[in-house]
Amino acid sequence: MSFDPQCVSDDAARYGWWKHDYQWSQGQLVILRKNDTNGDLMQLNVWCTTGTIGSYLFHPRQGKSQLFRRNAHTMGDLREIFANPRVHGYGGYHERAELERREQPAEKRQRTVACPGCGRMHYTMGDTAQHFESGSCPSCPGQENARRAAYALARQREQQAGQQGLFTNGGPALLTFNGDGAQDFTQGYQEAGLNYHCPACGKGFKTMGGMINHVQARPQCQQSGGHLALGFR
Repeated sequence: MSFDPQCVSDDAARYGWWKHDYQWSQGQLVILRKNDTNGDLMQLNVWCTTGTIGSYLFHPRQGKSQLFRRNAHTMGDLREIFANPRVHGYGGYHERAELERREQPAEKRQRTVACPGCGRMHYTMGDTAQHFESGSCPSCPGQENARRAAYALARQREQQAGQQGLFTNGGPALLTFNGDGAQDFTQGYQEAGLNYHCPACGKGFKTMGGMINHVQARPQCQQSGGHLALGFR
């Protein structure tokens, strides 16, 4: 699973992390830092290309510790680590309260959103969009092809709902037709540009998954309801 570096930085900031560094040549490595309640510096390294996460935390008895997790599958997995980086070690922080929590049966999350291409189930619509736009979905291989197809789907949904341009760049004036007379919904797509914007705050995003995750993470943007009206949950 690969992640969008901008989405990683934006989501991390909502949990109090700041972006310390970004190294494109190292697998799109995003380095995040945050002080814990004792003032000790914590660090998370997120290799966006491979989905690998490295945590550098201070253990009260063992001192500084490093843990690595490979193949994080969803932004939901990443948010759990942002909220509590010690979950990265599956309870490795040896406090009594933490051990008591580990003894409680965890509520199993359900994957309820299917990819429209291959049918693979995901936890949220944002996770589904990221899976598809990564180019790993067998129904639409190749990241650029997948992102363009996702953009076309979003514009088609907008037109069907009578809300063209609600969160894509394509307004009514950009609707064109291909040689077969079918409507071309990819007009307005920019390969390296911000193709989506939050219908509430106007922030721009390169991918649909990034835009949906942003809306889902911000209550004030959820209130706009624009993404729900178009079937994106």
